[in-house]
Amino acid sequence: MPKWIDLNEVDDDDILLKRNRMNRSLVSDEIPSVKADAYEDDFLDAMEPAKKSMTIFFLIDVSGSMKGTKIGSLNSTMEELLPSLIGVGEASTDVKIAIMKFSTDVEWVTPEPVRIEEYQYWNRLEAEGLTFMGDAFLELSRKLSRSSFLNSPSISFAPVIFLLSDGSPNDDWKKGLETLKQNKWFQHGLKIALGIGSKVNMDVLRAFTGNDELAVQAKNAEQLRELIKLLAVTSSQIGSRSLALVDNSSRQQPGEEVVAMAKQQVLVEEIRSGTKDILGEAVDLDAVDFDEGW
Repeated sequence: MPKWIDLNEVDDDDILLKRNRMNRSLVSDEIPSVKADAYEDDFLDAMEPAKKSMTIFFLIDVSGSMKGTKIGSLNSTMEELLPSLIGVGEASTDVKIAIMKFSTDVEWVTPEPVRIEEYQYWNRLEAEGLTFMGDAFLELSRKLSRSSFLNSPSISFAPVIFLLSDGSPNDDWKKGLETLKQNKWFQHGLKIALGIGSKVNMDVLRAFTGNDELAVQAKNAEQLRELIKLLAVTSSQIGSRSLALVDNSSRQQPGEEVVAMAKQQVLVEEIRSGTKDILGEAVDLDAVDFDEGW
């Protein structure tokens, strides 16, 4: 079985990262060779393949503990982020954004996904209530469907799903997450989570991503700003890129599970390097002094 991934064509995005590491080979025992081109896979297919689409979901905790500097910093960062997401995909790909806020209630800020070029004004969020994250997971699962938010008449890349929270859930989040994990779009999407401050339950965020390295923690407002940009832009770049995977031993086109695995591996490498640039070498949060003056 091949042991390398060729990403030699995924090298045209330098929106956020100072250096683009997407053009180097990565070593893996499980993933076949990859070339950035185009792919058409089972449940991701639609009737008209001329256009492609990808949706990045933001699930934002707006519970009472986010009041003050935290929600203010997040609002300012999202205002800065929106222009950075323009052009992250290929020319033939529509990148869309869908924003959910959750506390005691769950509400979609965007009633449906919106093309990022058309969503450049950020509606500032306010914080109050409890953290009903399990309800947020159930609502997301309902929308991750061809009959709902992912009804684009084109090839749809698996979504990017970005969770931001500063605390612990107040409801049965495990039940909600188990339901969400049964959703194929969630299974094959890129999941990233950002913990805000020292009181966040990182175990919950790690359970959400399914990969410890894709759950990152910000200790202050500046790190919050830099990490949101790193995570959102990098994951959108990778998620909205076509990958045509060919197993050199059989010349067969692998399925969407292998595509998802390949994209996650690239994302982990990028996030690992990027977080070191922002947090320094001490990415072990036990070694980080938190700024409690949010």
